[in-house]
Amino acid sequence: MDRMTVGVIGFGTVGAGVVKILLNNSKILEERAGMPVVLKKIADLDTTSDRGIRIPEGMLTADAEEILRDPEIRTVVEVIGGENPAKRFIEAALSAGKNVVTSNKEVIAKHGLHFAGLAEANGCSILYEAAVGGGIPILHAVRNSLSANKIEKVFGIVNGTTNYILTKMTGSGADFATALKEAQDLGYAEADPKNDVEGYDVAYKLAILAGLAFRCHVNYQDVFREGITKITPEDIAAAKRFNYSIKMAAIGMDRGGKLELRVHPVMIRNSHPLASVNDAFNAIYIRGDSVGDVMFYGQGAGEMPTASAVVGDIMNLAFRKAQGFAADSRYNLHPLAVMPIDECVTSFFIRYTVSDEPGVLATVSAVFAKHKVSIYSIQQGDADGGQAAITAITHPVEEKHMRDALAEMQTLACVKEICSVIRVGLGE
Repeated sequence: MDRMTVGVIGFGTVGAGVVKILLNNSKILEERAGMPVVLKKIADLDTTSDRGIRIPEGMLTADAEEILRDPEIRTVVEVIGGENPAKRFIEAALSAGKNVVTSNKEVIAKHGLHFAGLAEANGCSILYEAAVGGGIPILHAVRNSLSANKIEKVFGIVNGTTNYILTKMTGSGADFATALKEAQDLGYAEADPKNDVEGYDVAYKLAILAGLAFRCHVNYQDVFREGITKITPEDIAAAKRFNYSIKMAAIGMDRGGKLELRVHPVMIRNSHPLASVNDAFNAIYIRGDSVGDVMFYGQGAGEMPTASAVVGDIMNLAFRKAQGFAADSRYNLHPLAVMPIDECVTSFFIRYTVSDEPGVLATVSAVFAKHKVSIYSIQQGDADGGQAAITAITHPVEEKHMRDALAEMQTLACVKEICSVIRVGLGE
């Protein structure tokens, strides 16, 4: 193989970044790869918009099949996003023996095992570094640099949109709707932000990361998911009083043959490095049995950081010199079940209002004790209108016991409202 010939499907934000790197840095890429890395064709339905880069005449087409049919193009970059038609394009490329590089977390989370089988059967590879952590080389690190370790835990902040929203809520006291609108105005959040704020994006990324880290197939639907839409300024203020910050976290742990996989808002102590990861940045922690704790930090999205990861995968293929499915891509070696959320153990922050009358705290405490919930810290706010606001943090407890305690609390006449329930800590 005396050159690597590339076709790019998708000429949006990330696609434009990939094209810029391939065209502007072609000499550097050739020197490092030991062969020319040549962009031959770009496919996108929009062939008229200005992407801020000059491309050779005839390189841009509206027909992706031109790339898939071209025998010279042996590496196909898919950066259109979403499940369809991306799935069809990836299947066609792999079935034709072409390598695939993608930034598409949704299609990998849903069909990654299927794609890996196609790649192995057809002597080609599929790489997707940009699907998790944007420009952070986290998947390469898990596959290669940390391959000497039995990975025990992965956790972190992997969605820039939700991190930006929570950062703004923490800094300014804004409510969720106001912070979301600002994120949309700045282009961090989509017009329909559901994938981000309801946790789907993080669940896709955790499924991919956990699959590689624990060498098993993870169905993204088995990942417990809870979004940030119910987080209020009152929750942010209460977290500050306890010296915590609220972040949207992805948490994956090997619990001795079972996996604990959950995505939800979490209160993190301000002394923890993740508490200082703000705005649209991402950070991922990994704990290995040999290396201990390592942290990866950087831009989790954006045109050029994501494009950097995509082109990094192209270069990875070039460094291999020979095309074909590699052992570092196998992530279905161990059949590990995912624990039901009811079996997971964590601490909880609870904010609730009660009648301002004698014996109320004793009544609530009795319910907690009945369901094996032990209180670590409690604060009572000033009484107002015959009601008092209570905030409490529990010791670690099985989720099912916490749920049972909350259900019984709601039946008590003295409990007026359970305002918020947020998990605390990262299962360390």
